[in-house]
Order: sequence, then C-alpha cells, then structure tokens
Amino acid sequence: MYKNIKYKIILATAGSLLLLACGKTSVSIDERTYEPKIVFNAYIYPNRPVSDIRISRNFAIGQEIDREEIALSNADVTLTDIVSGDIFPLVYNPDENSFRYPGNDLTINYGGTYRLNVTANIDGTYLQASSVTTVPDEGLEIDLEKSIYGDLFYRQTDENGQLISPRVNYMQSANSSFFLLSIAALEADEESFIYENPFGFEIQDALDDGAKIEDFQYSAKWTRPENQVNGDSVIELIWFQFWFYGSYRMILYAGDRNFYHYYNTHANVQEPDGNLHEPIFDIDGDGIGVFGSAVTETIYLNVLKN
Repeated sequence: MYKNIKYKIILATAGSLLLLACGKTSVSIDERTYEPKIVFNAYIYPNRPVSDIRISRNFAIGQEIDREEIALSNADVTLTDIVSGDIFPLVYNPDENSFRYPGNDLTINYGGTYRLNVTANIDGTYLQASSVTTVPDEGLEIDLEKSIYGDLFYRQTDENGQLISPRVNYMQSANSSFFLLSIAALEADEESFIYENPFGFEIQDALDDGAKIEDFQYSAKWTRPENQVNGDSVIELIWFQFWFYGSYRMILYAGDRNFYHYYNTHANVQEPDGNLHEPIFDIDGDGIGVFGSAVTETIYLNVLKN
C-alpha cells in the first residue's frame, strides 16, 4: 500500500478458524493446521506507477523464520487490465523487497478493473492466487474552505471557549466502499511530545513499558459513504489523536471493497460474544492478505505550542 500507511503482513496462519457455540471459543493450533499461503500486501492508485507490490509467504506457528525467505522474490507476478486484456509482468525490486512494473505503458485508470495474479513455490508446493480490484471513480476532493487545518494551537478555543478541532470536509469518489483518513506526525520524537496534554501522560512511561514512538505517531479514522451531514462528507478529529507538536500529513483515501474488507477485519477476528470469524481477504486460490485500490488527497496540519 501507499507507504504512509503501515499494514501488518501476516507471517503465520492457523488455517480456518472454528466457530463454536455462542460465547465459547476454542482453537487448537499446531504444526498440523499449517497451510502454506501466498501473502498479498498490494495497492494501486490511478495515474501512479505500479510499485510497492509486496508478495510474501506465511510460516507455521513455532517455525524459525528466516527473514531472507519472507519475500517471494522468485514468484511470477502479473497485473492484468481486465478491460483491455493486456497483461503486465511485474519485476522484483530487491532494494525495496517488493514488485513493480518498470515500463511506462501501464496506466491505472479511475474506475478501471485489474487482476493481480501470483504463482509461487513454497516449501516444494506450487501455489496460485489472484485478486481483482475496481478502482474508485474520480471525484474525491478536500473542501479547503470548510476544513479546519493549517496552523492550529494545541487545543485551540474560539471566542466562546469551545475547542476548535481539526476537521476534513470532502467530496466523495463514486464507487468507494469507505473513506479513511490516515494521520502521520512528521516531527515525532520525545522533544516534540505534547507534555501539556490534559491526561497528564508522559511518553517516557510508555517507552519504558515497551511502546515505540510509532505507536503515538500514527492514527486513523474511517467512515462509510452514507455518513453525511446536510449533504457534506466530514471526518471530525479529536485532539487525543495528536501527541506531538509540529507538522502532520493527513491522507484521505477513497478505498475499494477489498481495501475496506481488509482494513476492518484483518486485525479483528473475534465478536463481542466470543465467537470467531475469518478475515475477509477477497483473494481466490492459495492466498491471504489484500490487493486493493484507492483514490487519495492530502492535507497538512501544523500543531503549535501555546
């Protein structure tokens, strides 16, 4: 996916999960439940080069993992334009541990449909997996006049003492399954941390407990297309999502169905009643992960110290 969003690549799988009696969960995992899988971590964007297509493998629970074997550098990876029927072979880039298309005759179009097909040999087993994505249409645009961005003092208030929080107003892309706003602090470190936060929280306490700067540096918020107020599409943010002074890059994604399914299910496989369900991968054959597409717009915020 676009490098500003970090998605977890699955390195281990236990096969299918059993859905048992309501409220009771029991899953038995050992080496006998392992099935080799091709792992997709791939996104395409209109009018951008096809790159950072990450194809890797899973491993059995308890198996010693050789980092050199995670990426399937010898896989056969192709991208097919469903409308034209043209097939484009992707090439592995060892510097980035990912695949890309090196030519200039491939254009990802708004509303276009594309298939990613992968064949690979894992532990002597020949595997094949494919996935199809339809890119959302044109239309995504951030309304700069209605959005609240740019320079803001931390927890700034208006003349009535009410908090002024960052906000992104936008026009939607048609055929999008959801809208995701990713937030990245560009100057995150211990010195720029907002120690004046109303929770009395100090980052060193978290770092001492094993947390990382990245745990506070990135956040996100998503919404469905039907979430509108008086015809406006809005993503309201809260100051709890901002832990550092300085610049923030906020990328708005209009994502396809595959992107939506993966984002909302890959890390949440247990219902409140205890029952388990499998993530939705939208991949045919011997694959797990995601091949999705999105349209993006970017806006910046600068959090100032009072």
